[in-house]
Amino acid sequence: MSKFIPDMYKKNIHLIDYKKLKKIGIKVLLFDFDNTLLEKGNYLIDDKTIKLFNNLKKQFNIYIVSNSIHKSKLQKTSEKLSVQYIKDSRKPSNKGFRKLKLKDINPEEIAMIGDQVITDVLGSNRMNYFSILIDPINNNEWLLTRLNRVIERIILKKNKIKRGSYYD
Repeated sequence: MSKFIPDMYKKNIHLIDYKKLKKIGIKVLLFDFDNTLLEKGNYLIDDKTIKLFNNLKKQFNIYIVSNSIHKSKLQKTSEKLSVQYIKDSRKPSNKGFRKLKLKDINPEEIAMIGDQVITDVLGSNRMNYFSILIDPINNNEWLLTRLNRVIERIILKKNKIKRGSYYD
């Protein structure tokens, strides 16, 4: 069950202590897409997130790693944020992470940030990345995600992790 436990849990991407991540040696940030950066169906990235990414790019290499197969939405967002993306990554499988081909980067120098335990946290922990769980932006989710949330609640309860009880 430890593969389902995130190293850090925060309310959203804006409340993560990125200085701490830099201090522990993180060089690469991988962001999930739906309900981490944007809510489902929203194609507009907000100015606050653009500003965050502009600041983060000075210290980290950043990628969007998404299970989404919708290239146009990912492409528009990645262009707006000036970062690369991987679509159809099939998290928690290693397949999408391997597409990144991060040379000269050790797994412990990578952090994955996402809203789902079953895809983002498990996928990250399987790769030995630093895993960061955030709350989903909203509850408007795909059917498969809603099914995953049922299993996720059981996993979180078993591991004594309560949504809203944030930690570093």
